[in-house]
Amino acid sequence: MTLTGRCRVLVVEDEFLVALQIENDLAAAGYTVVGPFTSLSASIAASRAEHFEIATLDLNLRGEFVYPLIDELVARCIPILLLTGYADSDLPERFRALPRLGKPFDGSLLVRKIAELLPAE
Repeated sequence: MTLTGRCRVLVVEDEFLVALQIENDLAAAGYTVVGPFTSLSASIAASRAEHFEIATLDLNLRGEFVYPLIDELVARCIPILLLTGYADSDLPERFRALPRLGKPFDGSLLVRKIAELLPAE
C-alpha cells in the first residue's frame, strides 16, 4: 500500500499533547488516524473492532504496559511502531526487534518510519 490516504493508523497514546502531535503529523501526511486510544482495554477493543494497517503504540499507558496488545498485533502480522522513552534493553526480549521511535520525536521522522512499515504493492 503506497497511497497514504488509504492507510489507517491505530494510535495508542495516553499523553494528550503527544497524541495530538501524532494525529496532526499523520493527518498532514495523508494518513487516516484511528484513535487515539489512551488505555489498554480501549486499545485492545479498538484493535479488534477497527480496520487499520499499522499501529503506533506508546508502551506505558498510565502504568499499564501494552504488551498484550503488541502480542495480538504481532500474531495478526500488523506492523507496529513503538513510540517510547524506554530503551531497547528495557523491553521484553520478544519486542526488541520491533521498530521503535524514541520520545521526544520529530513529526517528519514519525511519518518516514510509518511509510517504511507500509507493505510494498
